[in-house]
Amino acid sequence: MSEPPSMIKFILPAFLLLMLLSCSNSQPEVYEFRGFNRSGIYPDKGLLKTWPAEGPEELWTIENLGRGYGSPLFVEDRFYITGEVDSLSLLHCFNLEGEKLWQTSLGKEWVTSFPGSRSAPTVVDNLLYIGTGMGNLFCVNREDGSIAWSRDFADDFQGQFPLHGHSEAAVVMDDKVFWTPGGTKHNVVALDRFT
Repeated sequence: MSEPPSMIKFILPAFLLLMLLSCSNSQPEVYEFRGFNRSGIYPDKGLLKTWPAEGPEELWTIENLGRGYGSPLFVEDRFYITGEVDSLSLLHCFNLEGEKLWQTSLGKEWVTSFPGSRSAPTVVDNLLYIGTGMGNLFCVNREDGSIAWSRDFADDFQGQFPLHGHSEAAVVMDDKVFWTPGGTKHNVVALDRFT
């Protein structure tokens, strides 16, 4: 009769595997509202526990982005944010020094109640997904701002406008992008994220 394996023989390889996986320095490939997995947990360490009395040093300021309620999204050496100017939704891309790299118009924006852009971008690899308060979803090349494709959810899926316009961040899972046109026919839609 053979002896049962010792606990050390089982625990040591499992512990080493766990350590190896936790030391991996790979970045998540989906950047989205509230961070990785939408958890709202900021992964960096060594952050300030309290602010200086005079506040943090202001490095730069960006003006004239337009009205908006959506949060910015930081991806590597860039960040993306939307704003509404003269009834148009604008997607802006800046580097971390505050220099504008490009700007793309996403067409008409919600201006009825609480005018302004209201969605946060989602980035997977080189593609950025952003919606407008009017219910339009865009897939944008994040390097140059060119529009790869767009869908009008009011027309294409008989979507209905919420009281204050569409306000969400697209969810990307595998090769699908999810968006909510609202209404009674198609409350949630999953599209091929590439087309």
